[in-house]
Amino acid sequence: MKKILIGSFLVLFSSQAYATEKFDGVITKHAEEWGVNQCIQEIQKMDSFLNGKGGASGAWSSAPKNSPSDRIFSSLNIRKYNDGTWGYATLSIAPGVDGNCDSTLMQMVTFPGKSCNEVRETIYKDYKYNSELAGKSVYESGTTKAVLEELGGNCISIRYETLYPSPK
Repeated sequence: MKKILIGSFLVLFSSQAYATEKFDGVITKHAEEWGVNQCIQEIQKMDSFLNGKGGASGAWSSAPKNSPSDRIFSSLNIRKYNDGTWGYATLSIAPGVDGNCDSTLMQMVTFPGKSCNEVRETIYKDYKYNSELAGKSVYESGTTKAVLEELGGNCISIRYETLYPSPK
């Protein structure tokens, strides 16, 4: 889980290891059930990113009943990682321009018993300070932005990324 957070989503999926891998996780199955075809490769990449490693996961997904491949597909994914952390993610994928698909990913991960300073110095060590938003420091790595929130000796990270286009 920690390795996932270090690099941005775009960098992760540009690697050859993911280029030929087909992943049929819960989000991919939901898209197929809804009849989403146009962005299925991109959905599989996101599904693999969120659920490809060990740990229990589940998702709720939705798409329009009429022309589901022509409009936005969205999913809420919950995952318990093997190290005891929890990840909550929302993703949205929709047809974009030139036959590509665009996507957003917002991921919140809990770090029980870890301070945000510890999380910042280990998992987010490659992120640079970007700005302040409503009194919170925003860190950035590539196209990914992150905010860390301290809650009673625990840390919650919130990451957000928009991809134009989403990697296939």
